[in-house]
Amino acid sequence: MGGKHESNGQAMTATETTALPAVDAIDDDVVEIPSWRKWVILFVVCWMPLPMTFWSTATLPATVEIGASFGVPSTRINTANAGVFVAMALSGLIWLPVSTVMGRRTTYLVANAVLCACSIGVALAPNLECFVTLWIIGGTTGPFFLVAGQTILADIFEPTVRGTAVGFFLGSCVSANTIAPLIGSIIAAFTSWRVIFGVEAGMSMLGLILAFLFIPRSSEVENPKTAEATQPKGLRDIFEAFNPMNVFIQFSYLRILLANIACGLLSFNQYSLLSTVRRVINPRFNLTSPLESGLFYLAPGAGFLIGSIIGGKLSDQAVKYYKKRRNGLRLPEDRLNSSLPSILAVLPLGTLLYGWSVQNRIGGMALPIVASFIQGVGLMSSFSGLNTYSAEVRPVHRTAVISGKYVIQYSFAAGSVGGVSPMIDNLGVGWAFTISSAAAIIGGVLVFSIARLSKSWKR
Repeated sequence: MGGKHESNGQAMTATETTALPAVDAIDDDVVEIPSWRKWVILFVVCWMPLPMTFWSTATLPATVEIGASFGVPSTRINTANAGVFVAMALSGLIWLPVSTVMGRRTTYLVANAVLCACSIGVALAPNLECFVTLWIIGGTTGPFFLVAGQTILADIFEPTVRGTAVGFFLGSCVSANTIAPLIGSIIAAFTSWRVIFGVEAGMSMLGLILAFLFIPRSSEVENPKTAEATQPKGLRDIFEAFNPMNVFIQFSYLRILLANIACGLLSFNQYSLLSTVRRVINPRFNLTSPLESGLFYLAPGAGFLIGSIIGGKLSDQAVKYYKKRRNGLRLPEDRLNSSLPSILAVLPLGTLLYGWSVQNRIGGMALPIVASFIQGVGLMSSFSGLNTYSAEVRPVHRTAVISGKYVIQYSFAAGSVGGVSPMIDNLGVGWAFTISSAAAIIGGVLVFSIARLSKSWKR
């Protein structure tokens, strides 16, 4: 009788194991290339987020100067910047089909060239209409570098170090969120804002050269088990590649939809801080120049960088821990457990502390600086696991999944850039950032649901 129970238990264990879809771990095997080449590729894909982020955030402390040169209020420039974020949200619907038709490497180079050309055009724009048009066109290229970068890293790094690689990649993005406004403020203080886009053009050109020399073709590094799509062979295939449902169909998977919404809520939190620094900090601390407010970006930026590195490491440790507990079985949701303390505690705490310390002028300038650092650490510790998860949850469709993530993420960012300033005017800084904190907590609840409750959901 005992033997029968034992055999039944073994059968149940075997059934539980075999019932898990093979897709969960088909990206465990990656192409074997020399380690030095992996890290060179990592450096190259980490470069392009710098000009990409520069494109949308370097102007944040210079909106007054840009508006003055075109004879319009700074709010018009903020509205145009929100349009840039909408363009970034649509990036995947434009450049993902192009990459299917032309190949990932060729599209990476073309997008880079477009960004470089638009940078030169914006720097020389004679009127507001030309400025906004080229600014928005250039904005469509940005997230493609993030999508392509994450898919390349997923192709060449093993799951147990993939989170660290993505952490470095994310770190370059978030470092740019500090560097770009700081450089923009220095330029606006000492010369014309147009120089911002001249610097952007130089960074894009360097990225184009690096990409030409080092970005590999998909055929060189893709795991055959996760290869996504063959190049279209006819006109019908090309039209099919441009069907936006290739991206939106991924939202039918609840875990993907919830993860994307969580990323969107985090992005809302991020840009509620970044887009309002000059509006919030300058009048309360009697700062008069864009340079003074630009220096404030150093605090959250340091938090972003530290949080992204810590978050990447912790997500890899979570993968190793759960993999060991299951005798080698890895699930993509494992790494999300590492994000929960950050997204449910650290991030809301930093956001609330920042908003109410500024509102009530508590702690001078020191407390908002410390609070924004805590917010930055919490934000990027939360993002690291989610970004890697989006590349793993459906490996065969990872490009479409990541593109869909950025559609939602930058839609929320556009809402934040365009909506938080009016919210501050109507509700005050404290309540505006309380709403931002609530957004983070809701995102944390969604991440908890995916990490702990999603085993029975559709894959």
